[in-house]
Amino acid sequence: MNNYKVYLAPLEGLADGPMRKVLCAHGGYDLCFSEFIRVTDLVVSPKTLIREIPEYENDCKTADGTPLRVQLLGDNPDTLAKSAVIACDMGAKSIDLNFGCPSRFVHHAGAMLLKEPELMHDIVQKVRDTLDEKYQLSVKIRLGFLDKSEAFDIVKAIAVDGVSEITVHCRTRKDLYKNEALDWSALSPLHECANGITLIANGNVNSLKDAKACEEITLCNHFMCGRGAFPVPNLGHVIKGVQKEYPIADILRTSLEVVEEFIATTRTEKTVMDRAKQFLGYARVHKTELNPFFKTFCRCTLVSDGVKLIEQQIAYEEQTVHEL
Repeated sequence: MNNYKVYLAPLEGLADGPMRKVLCAHGGYDLCFSEFIRVTDLVVSPKTLIREIPEYENDCKTADGTPLRVQLLGDNPDTLAKSAVIACDMGAKSIDLNFGCPSRFVHHAGAMLLKEPELMHDIVQKVRDTLDEKYQLSVKIRLGFLDKSEAFDIVKAIAVDGVSEITVHCRTRKDLYKNEALDWSALSPLHECANGITLIANGNVNSLKDAKACEEITLCNHFMCGRGAFPVPNLGHVIKGVQKEYPIADILRTSLEVVEEFIATTRTEKTVMDRAKQFLGYARVHKTELNPFFKTFCRCTLVSDGVKLIEQQIAYEEQTVHEL
């Protein structure tokens, strides 16, 4: 076992409460994050926090005990600071500020603020000054808005005393999630201007091999993992060197848990199937041997039919392994 720390990314639109419960149960993560909570010129309401973060009912931990950090997104220093206080008064142990989300639907927030380091500084400083020092504060960024050369000014702006961690997604906002745009090498020089704050490497760390290569290039031993958690549900354990990647049968078993968790939330049958397809859709991107099954599964509309198909495929996968 190594000394790596592995975090599950916020994954907006992917890792809501039920999905976090499944991913963390298998993942071996040291920390997970809520999807971003949008803060406008009004402070966030406790009702919104409870709706979006079921972990509040379990001391801000997932069912398996993985700590959850509440992530806030916005452009108003005052309401963000007050919202952070509300979130912690309700039971959160730490807060993350999102300056990394590249969504075109996020206006003047998220990665859009990478163009305004002074405003980012004001937000981080205000939240840190307002929040009791016993609560950790972290920040998530990208290398820049248009160009990686912006990274130094961005890190300097947010490296406020009292910030514990900065997660750096090693692409710019312009790059979105393009594989060819990933640049771990742009992270390593940022340690010089990070004011001693721990930097967390984010972007395509999907295996122990990836983590070792990333550590060598970025000088980081903390990693944030995102979509790689779907094809490798036990990704945190894998990166820490204590487990091998799940075989296909266990990935499929995990998809059954996804179905069970979403059924338990009383969501519609269509929604349950959509989330199962979402899970398997991301899994088969890296596990291409799932493609033939996925095509068949996508034609299912009923949960009972989908579960039956998954169970049949698990039996097939196990029989195939046995014969080998």
